[in-house]
Amino acid sequence: MKENYFIKNKLKRIALNKYLSKKLKSAGFIDSQIMKRPLSTRIMISALKPGFVIGKKGCNVRALTVDLEKDFGFQKVNIEIVEIQNRNLDAKVIIEEIVNEISRGISWKSTVYKALRKIKEAGAVGAEIVAKGNTAGKGQRKRKSRYAFGYLKKAGDQKNLVSFEKKTAFPGLGTIGIRLRIVQPGTIFSDKIDVAQIAKDYKIKVNEKMLEEQKDKADKELENTLAKENKDVVSETKSADIKKVVVNNIE
Repeated sequence: MKENYFIKNKLKRIALNKYLSKKLKSAGFIDSQIMKRPLSTRIMISALKPGFVIGKKGCNVRALTVDLEKDFGFQKVNIEIVEIQNRNLDAKVIIEEIVNEISRGISWKSTVYKALRKIKEAGAVGAEIVAKGNTAGKGQRKRKSRYAFGYLKKAGDQKNLVSFEKKTAFPGLGTIGIRLRIVQPGTIFSDKIDVAQIAKDYKIKVNEKMLEEQKDKADKELENTLAKENKDVVSETKSADIKKVVVNNIE
């Protein structure tokens, strides 16, 4: 059945992402896509450090190609490194950078503030970062801290307009769970729509269209009138010339 086919493909992609996230942890693996062809399989990988994926003279890519063909049964794997667009607005990229910096021992607060500043400067409508866990240090109780700006939704169907990612960081002591939400630039929620302004703009457009139609109609009538007058002038000129010729012939 088609349902089983799609489910199998989805499970295979999830397994591939888990495999690549472990295999390419040092490269900052972000995501992968599979494109199957009749005689080959194209796998597109996006990572923070593409050079680590490729390796010296392409040795890592060749080894990864062999492993994917062997472990997942792909035919003639072609690996392509995809450039990440809008790094400062990609939730997967941002949360990966946060986790990497916290795991290296950098203060989680400065890391979170830095990430929020980058997201805001990139033009996001809103963003939220929640850090939960052993954030206060050794011997302290677990805490939950929230940092946000702008406007976003967390419930209802409109929450699908918000990019959401979560991941766990492992600093020197304990663990810190990170939750990230980003509202992309240009996103408009239903409660932010000004119906009166939309109606006003619609009326303006209708009136402008009517004025254009009236102008076109008036221009056509003017052209027809001028053409008719020119035609009458030409006919009068021709008749006058004919009369002159007749008079000359008679004389």
